[in-house]
Amino acid sequence: MKSQILKMMLVLTLSTSISFAQTTNLSLNSIIPKPLSVTPYAGKFEFKPTTPIYYQGQAQAPISLFASLLAGSTGIKAKTLPLQNQSQGILFMVSDTLNSLGEEGYRIGITPTAISVYAKTSAGIFNATQTIRQLLPAQIEGKTNGKTSWSIPCGEIIDKPRYGWRGYMQDVSRTFYGVDVMKKYIDVMALYKLNVLHLHLTDDQGWRIEIKKYPLLTSTKTTIFDKSTNQPAERSGFYTQDQIRDLVKYAAERNITIIPEIDVPGHSWPTVLAYPELGVNQNRKPDFVFPFLDSWSHWGNQFTPNTLDPTKEEVYEFLNNVFTELADLFPADYIHFGGDEVRHVLWEKEPHVQEFMKTGSLKNTNELQSYFVKRISTIIKSKGKKPIGWNDILSDAKNLTKETAIMSWLGDEAIADAAKNGFYVVATPTDPFYFDITQADRNDGTMSDLAYGNINSLEKVYNYEPETGLSQDEGKFILGVQANQWTAITQDLKDMNVQNFPRLLALAETGWIPKGNRDLAGFKKRLSDNLKRLDLLKIDYYKPGGYISGTWEAKAIGNEFRTLSWDVTKKTYANGRITAGFFYTKGVNFMEIKKVELLENGKVIARDEHTGIADKFRGTHKVKSFLYHLQLDHYKPNAKYELKAEVKGIGGTDSNGNFTYNLSPFDRLNVSETK
Repeated sequence: MKSQILKMMLVLTLSTSISFAQTTNLSLNSIIPKPLSVTPYAGKFEFKPTTPIYYQGQAQAPISLFASLLAGSTGIKAKTLPLQNQSQGILFMVSDTLNSLGEEGYRIGITPTAISVYAKTSAGIFNATQTIRQLLPAQIEGKTNGKTSWSIPCGEIIDKPRYGWRGYMQDVSRTFYGVDVMKKYIDVMALYKLNVLHLHLTDDQGWRIEIKKYPLLTSTKTTIFDKSTNQPAERSGFYTQDQIRDLVKYAAERNITIIPEIDVPGHSWPTVLAYPELGVNQNRKPDFVFPFLDSWSHWGNQFTPNTLDPTKEEVYEFLNNVFTELADLFPADYIHFGGDEVRHVLWEKEPHVQEFMKTGSLKNTNELQSYFVKRISTIIKSKGKKPIGWNDILSDAKNLTKETAIMSWLGDEAIADAAKNGFYVVATPTDPFYFDITQADRNDGTMSDLAYGNINSLEKVYNYEPETGLSQDEGKFILGVQANQWTAITQDLKDMNVQNFPRLLALAETGWIPKGNRDLAGFKKRLSDNLKRLDLLKIDYYKPGGYISGTWEAKAIGNEFRTLSWDVTKKTYANGRITAGFFYTKGVNFMEIKKVELLENGKVIARDEHTGIADKFRGTHKVKSFLYHLQLDHYKPNAKYELKAEVKGIGGTDSNGNFTYNLSPFDRLNVSETK
């Protein structure tokens, strides 16, 4: 009976909508990702203090957040009541007539008297609330505003996603980010209907999750950057299991699944420090974790000189126990076990490993890694979970179980390799989905990573097609798309936000809309409206020019030290850490910098004295001496701020470049840079 009533209400709502004369109001909306179908009609629905919200069954949970948002931003404290036979107000209904829209699809009918929402599941209901949220003025993202008119135009929206995996990976090992940061990311992911948060919990720079059976994994030397590294305290730490449960619950309420990753057998430095018997060799120097950029000074390259030992049963017992606790904490279908960048040379050097391979008839270390992967996959499956790893594990594809999914980062060929071999795959290629890579210019001062050859522009992200070169049947193996944020260099939250936004919104649309339905010009138009939302949410994003705040030209450079100065008042807006950069761009000569000072109303308040060279180097294997680090502890809103640098040409004065200036506020969740 209830099902029949819902069907009748659906027909009634749509027929009522069709009676209005057509207009263009609703089609000019700012929704990201773009809905599958938008049909506009005349009129608008106005939110009033007396507007009620009615829900049916499992719709109650996802609408509670929407009701809270309305109350906090509009002051409208709408009553939420079980749906009976009401026809006016905001109506949320779970309907068995919408199977064609899948698990996350929805239908919204808007008339002057009602917003009627239908979905097959609570996930679809939640997605519909985010669409309604985006139809409202951007001020909905701010604090209570009684002056704004809260209304949305009439019409019908029918929507569903292309892929079921629309993800974002946060590396919390190389730089740790607390629960508060991750909750804010979950909030904005939910707004744009991203539904998978992949947490890279372990790497050489730290173990970031409490494991009860192995308390040494979260000891000081495995989770806290050594004092000699001069790292801010918030970049170190780990999540307790209670914090993980809270984060998982918070994400689930917003239709987001958290996928945990324990990266093995490489990238396991904290593990071999805590439990040396699990390592393949005795190398444990230095006996602490340190930031990624210090790897070259300690190891001579970026890779750990020790891995887990694939020949030891103790390793598999250890991982069995770790994955047992992980499976209890994370309800997600998948557990990620990494498997990337394993230094096989370390295995080749160990006689006991070679003997193990000989005894087991393993021809090479690729087959040894495949043996390890099969053992780990079996362990993960025994927990009722599905294994997933980076595409490095495909090196011995013929011996890899098809039940292991692939997260492909090495490009289109690697994605095709996985799909053509019958492996389910998440497309997360370095080009264009690594968001730690620069998006416009290597001289703009933004914190881009590893100096990859590619530049991942917003346009490249938006236009990327994950099923390139695949047949229709092969395309069915694509689970979805994911952007990755590796935090080797993008350590401050502001820098990370600038790298992620607005590219993360382009990714959201890439994973949502049907193949062949992209519209870059339309996306950019809708994006301009959504940047206002990011402003109100206090989320920094990339702007043309990056952090460039000035330039230097050859005519200002001498053969002896001179003082150059730039007014940085507009770029100085809070207490925080400041990075001033000197990026050589052209000319015969590089530039030497001796000293950099920050002045407040003419008085020096911060100084960095070291010899720096503004040259062509943009890599990671040595210190970028052309970056200068300052700190502002007592910001004065009405003060004038100026930066001065003592510089000279090296072997001549033909030097030109960009001066960059970036302040990362200490209050990183509530303060962003003004336009």
